[in-house]
Amino acid sequence: MWTSVVFLAVFTALLSMTSLWLWRRQTARSAEPVHHAAPRKTAWRRQANA
Repeated sequence: MWTSVVFLAVFTALLSMTSLWLWRRQTARSAEPVHHAAPRKTAWRRQANA
């Protein structure tokens, strides 16, 4: 029983630390410009060798 309590405490601590880290990372990135997708240029196409 004590083993399951220890595992639950460790899992809860890791989950809360990860959530806090992601929340801080998200608020720090809000000031940066948005990254857009690559431009829609058509690539030069080659014919496959037969």
